[in-house]
Amino acid sequence: MPQELALYGEFSINETILYFGWIYGLKTKDIKERVRFLVDLLDLPPGKRLVKNLSGGQQRRVSLAVAVLHQPELLILDEPTVGVDPILRANIWNYMVREAKEKKQSIIITTHYIDEARQAQTIGMMRSGEILAENAPEQLLKMYGCTSLEEVFLNLSQQQEIALKADTPTKSVEKQFKVRHEKKSEGLGELDEKRYGCCNRMCNSLTYCISCVRLRALLYKNSIRLVRNLPVLLFIFALPVIQVILFCVCIGNDPKDLTLAVVNKEVNYTNSSYLYCPYDFECTLSINGNQTIVRDWEYMSCGYLVYLDIDTINLEYYPDTSSCTKAVVEGKAWGCMYIKSTFSEALLERVKRIFLNNLLESVKHTTLSEIQVWLDMTNHQIALVLQRDILQGFDNFTKDVVKQCHVDSTLFRPPIRFETVYGSNRPVFTNFAAPGVILTIVFFLAVSLTALALIMERNEGLLGRSFVAGVTATEILFSHVFTQFIVMVGQTLLALLFMIAVFKVDCIGSMVGVIVMALLQGLCGMCFGFVISAVCTHERNAIQVSLGCFYPTIMLSGSLWPLEAMPKVLRCISWMLPLTLATRAVRSIMLRGWGIEWSHVYWGYVATCAWIAIFMIVAILIVKFKKA
Repeated sequence: MPQELALYGEFSINETILYFGWIYGLKTKDIKERVRFLVDLLDLPPGKRLVKNLSGGQQRRVSLAVAVLHQPELLILDEPTVGVDPILRANIWNYMVREAKEKKQSIIITTHYIDEARQAQTIGMMRSGEILAENAPEQLLKMYGCTSLEEVFLNLSQQQEIALKADTPTKSVEKQFKVRHEKKSEGLGELDEKRYGCCNRMCNSLTYCISCVRLRALLYKNSIRLVRNLPVLLFIFALPVIQVILFCVCIGNDPKDLTLAVVNKEVNYTNSSYLYCPYDFECTLSINGNQTIVRDWEYMSCGYLVYLDIDTINLEYYPDTSSCTKAVVEGKAWGCMYIKSTFSEALLERVKRIFLNNLLESVKHTTLSEIQVWLDMTNHQIALVLQRDILQGFDNFTKDVVKQCHVDSTLFRPPIRFETVYGSNRPVFTNFAAPGVILTIVFFLAVSLTALALIMERNEGLLGRSFVAGVTATEILFSHVFTQFIVMVGQTLLALLFMIAVFKVDCIGSMVGVIVMALLQGLCGMCFGFVISAVCTHERNAIQVSLGCFYPTIMLSGSLWPLEAMPKVLRCISWMLPLTLATRAVRSIMLRGWGIEWSHVYWGYVATCAWIAIFMIVAILIVKFKKA
């Protein structure tokens, strides 16, 4: 029994005793019988009360009940009667004296109350880290000629002070303090063999055995921790859904309502929001035999502006180029488009020369029919969207004009044709980033589930007390894996459901393959969280390490940008990260429809499983090292 509480505050009294009883290898029936006895002996409150709601003295009594629950052959108690009333203190001492005589228990007690120690068979008096005397109480009184143990301790302390000033050891220390190792305890080993049948001698020497009884107790403890924090549990399940919604709504879609300043010299400027432009969409060019009949073209610039995507581009009109470019400089517009007064006329002459096979004359009118555009290139994505829609709008405009004139539109098509092998002609960035984002969400949410698990138990003292009770590092890690894996499965399925079913992110491959990879990445994140929890001693350090790993991982794993854009050195580092090959595998499944037979896919599974094993082994070794 440690001096600190070393109990979990969210447990009730009954749950605390049941947990440690299972760890000690007791049957539930025997635990309940012992609970009834200990409640009467220690005057414990009702069993359903939570430990955190008890007074300090009541919490100490619960801790004592846990220590004596399984009636060990060796019992070490650190000040068990602190904060206990005299009557209860007497009952505790009577119980321990009776257990020592009848059950042959060896009980070692530390206490500041010297008088109560008189009931012990042997007393060791310690001061400043030194044993001043060790003998039976009556022998000490007789040896130093005192009537109370307090007088004996006072005399020994005074002798120690004199000896310290003289820098020589006291005679009592030299005479009384002898460490003997004549006898080796054999009962504890037999008790372990009897109580934990699954662990043989070889297993105990390797300390890798997993007891089903202890594992059940640890799972019971972890489950209660989750259920008792219901608001936190609901937030844990809601968090991946919120992140997926924010990603799908905010990332990858084309920007809307981009202001484009326009100066159209073909018409008279009226105001910035409206420009009267009487465009008549009538065929103005026809071919009759060997003759080309061309009507006058007017206000063709207005026809072109109609074809600009009104969802993406918001047109604002300006009277001249200086005011137009000023709007871009001041951040009021993303670009400035200038259409010359000769646009329609020059475009007409240009087309006429093409049909008349007079290409040299056509070149002369090229400059006059050009549309000049100045763009704000500080935002690369917006500039690309504006360029794309401006060019696409003009392409659609010319195709419709040619079509109405009964001219084959292929004459105006570029000589290069692009066809897709995978994906669509107008790719969406959301589809590219979704595989990496979903794996990153699952991985780091799993890290957050486990990064603080061991630290919290270590700070509460529960981890050390569980180790003393016989729990191994392997059992603790596996119990957390089993418990948190259930939570992680729910998080993963909810995230995939919203991303694929609700927001319709493309997935032409096997959903089973995507789910399995996401679950493996979640398990990998949990194991990485255990490594952080095992290494760090404070919660703030674990949080800083987790956050510090987030941005390098997401930037180097190819989730948001192609790996081919990286320098070769960083690319080599990137391939060694847990998320890189997995992201490539899921992207191949979702966007290409590949299966496990493709190397891109199966290497993702292999790398993830390898990282799971590495993280788990490292975590177990670190916990064992710190335990030792």
